[in-house]
Amino acid sequence: MKKWLIISVGLMVIGTTAAQDTTYFTVEYYTEIQSNFGKKFNWVNLLSLMGELPTEKISKRWKNGSFNIDLITIYSVFNERIIDDLMDFSNIDEDNLILNPFLLGYTHRWDKVSLFGGVRNVNIDYFATPYTTLFTNSSAGIFPTLDANFPLANYPLSAVCLHVEYQPTENWLLKSSLYNGVAHDPRRNPLRSFTVNPREDGIAGLSELSYSQNKFGSGVYSIGILVHAFGKYNAAYSLWGAIEQTVFDNDRREIGFLIHGGIAPYKKSECKFYYAAGGYFAGLFTKQKKDQLGIYFNEAIYTDIREQTMEITWQYQIMENIAIQPTFHCIRTGKKVACIGLFRAIFTVP
Repeated sequence: MKKWLIISVGLMVIGTTAAQDTTYFTVEYYTEIQSNFGKKFNWVNLLSLMGELPTEKISKRWKNGSFNIDLITIYSVFNERIIDDLMDFSNIDEDNLILNPFLLGYTHRWDKVSLFGGVRNVNIDYFATPYTTLFTNSSAGIFPTLDANFPLANYPLSAVCLHVEYQPTENWLLKSSLYNGVAHDPRRNPLRSFTVNPREDGIAGLSELSYSQNKFGSGVYSIGILVHAFGKYNAAYSLWGAIEQTVFDNDRREIGFLIHGGIAPYKKSECKFYYAAGGYFAGLFTKQKKDQLGIYFNEAIYTDIREQTMEITWQYQIMENIAIQPTFHCIRTGKKVACIGLFRAIFTVP
């Protein structure tokens, strides 16, 4: 299972925490060529169909609600990974899948609270900060201290979920999600995504408290916890924290950094520790910040091996709805070292 789906231009967060007053439908298409600079290469494609229907369009008396949907289709031409890395250098590379409900449900919003019920994916709500979403390494998103240890609703899977957000002030935000403890593979049975079986699967609860500010350069600081109760995991948990900070920003350029960390102290955890740091640069080569350059270093400590990776990625917005993103990865797993290059193109309609 991949660590997460990272939408490089931040469009996957489709506003499910707030009822909208307009109906919309969006299509996103990702196509990516991968190579190990040797004999292996792959071509991966991701199609995402997203839409939202405000309840006021159904009845003027039904306010502050919306129906949300996101269907994804994955097609890998060779359907074979070019290297056996643990943290997955590409966050869209997966086994072929047709029209899987990544998000399907209803959101209602009050003054400072929103509540969602339906089928949902963890990637929509957690770790999707502006700098983080640039990188293609899967673990730049949901850390392996979560994904490697728990059968979460991670890309491309989803599960039945209740998700609530509380924003008491402009700066503070508390998110909490309660999922069916196992995200079942829809390739075997499409209806398994709608499973609710806490006796066998347990339940997975995630909570994150974040603070954002723009006074000293924009920044987002968050801490979170995952608890998996019942089932075979018997109240295992994982903790994480993240910092994202802008240090320079004007109309033409932006510079910032990010720091990630995670721990899973449960004795049966496959991945015990994760930490990472990176830099973000926008507008280095173009005006109006049409290009973004990112450098990311991370390490995951598993029970019997360590993996370190370095990613250098550059995204350029050719047109309003078209972006390209060449990326280089250097990956060390134990004593094995591999270099990977990928070229990604992103198309958005409208």
